[in-house]
Amino acid sequence: MKKLLVLLIALSFVGLAGSALAAKFEFHGDLNNRFMVYTNQAQWFSTLDGAKEDLTSDDGSDDSWGEIKYRLWAEAATDDDRIKGVYAIEIGAVRFGRSGSGKSQGGGFSGDGVNIETRWAYTDFAIPHTQGRVKIGLLPVGVNGYFWNETAMGVFYKQGGLNLGWARGSENVTTDEQDWGDGDLDALIARYDHKMDNLKLGFFGTYLTQSADNDTAGNLDSILDYEIKKFPTEDFDMIALGIDGGISIPTGFGNAFVDWDAIYENGSLDNVSIDGGPTEDYDISAYLLHVDAGVNIGRVRLSLTSYYASGDDDDADSDLEGFLAVDVDRFESIIFQEGGYTDDSYFTERPYIGNKGLFLNKLSLDYKATEKMTVGAAILYLLTAEDLEYVDDNANAQAEDSLGTELDAYVSYQLFENCEVALNMGYLFADDAMDFFEVERDGSADNDIFRSTARVRYKF
Repeated sequence: MKKLLVLLIALSFVGLAGSALAAKFEFHGDLNNRFMVYTNQAQWFSTLDGAKEDLTSDDGSDDSWGEIKYRLWAEAATDDDRIKGVYAIEIGAVRFGRSGSGKSQGGGFSGDGVNIETRWAYTDFAIPHTQGRVKIGLLPVGVNGYFWNETAMGVFYKQGGLNLGWARGSENVTTDEQDWGDGDLDALIARYDHKMDNLKLGFFGTYLTQSADNDTAGNLDSILDYEIKKFPTEDFDMIALGIDGGISIPTGFGNAFVDWDAIYENGSLDNVSIDGGPTEDYDISAYLLHVDAGVNIGRVRLSLTSYYASGDDDDADSDLEGFLAVDVDRFESIIFQEGGYTDDSYFTERPYIGNKGLFLNKLSLDYKATEKMTVGAAILYLLTAEDLEYVDDNANAQAEDSLGTELDAYVSYQLFENCEVALNMGYLFADDAMDFFEVERDGSADNDIFRSTARVRYKF
């Protein structure tokens, strides 16, 4: 924390000194104080980078904790906004009492962990005599919320509704035994957005490519590693095409709305072993379909969310049919995704369960009780798109897809204009597919999961 304060003081001096160089300087913050109020299965939320097996047990793992996640950023720009620089730092998911040095560490006595990361660092400038702008550096990449919506390094051009970009997610220095580009993961991105009155439409295409930097076969865990940012450094090519958007429809009883996403993926991943199986060249063909429909009536918002991310129905063949995200954060579920306020501790950040996909259905009701208080509740029914197949402890082959029914609720109160206090909770009535993730695999799900989280969040 001492290093964070020193850095903030330095940024302030930069802002004062920069007044002679830049006409505008802004300083912003998002100070998020978060608490796992209680969970009966802490191991379920123990992973920071995806799903894995053997997380719930009959004995449970009851736990509670507190943590902080602070993001601070500065923006300096000319008075005509022709050029702007942005730099952000973040200290993330540091738990009370967790000692050590590094990311998400340094919350023990004395708090001397080196845990500050650069979150954004980019320059945004206009191209003279045109309406276009260019961004260069470490910046938010917003292709689509179900496919790629996270920070990456790249160069992006924007004019009107058109966005074109190149991003590099993985970098390798070429040796004399390699070819140009070996070991690099590159993406070419195109997106066009069009808005008309109550309608918005978006069209996008992304081509991702990676060449192997050696002849050694890669290894891929179908549950833990099934995300493009985690792919081994093997030959990989994929194109993703999509359309998204929404429409708002005024009615006599309220304002109705529909939002949608449709994404198709096609490509290949070569020289890879999945789950320790034989090394294969795999053909990728996958898709995701999503729709939100609802209505706002006075202080009430009623909505139905449904999406289907395709899954792989045969782990033994050379086809990969499970939908793939590059890097995303999904919040529909408190139990399975990042819907809890301690959202760096989750089962998965993705809109699917490994290569088995996901069929999620959610009915939500939100009510603005007062100008400062909002309450809400939801019921979810979740299934994998294809069966989770395994052998239980009694040597019986199992194939199940029903994960269970989840009940969620929350209350949020605006303590001050920019300060929110909130509490939420989720309970999963586990169905038989959850036996796949249990320590004691007896062929049926035995462990329901409960989670309650809270936060005090100040943004400026």
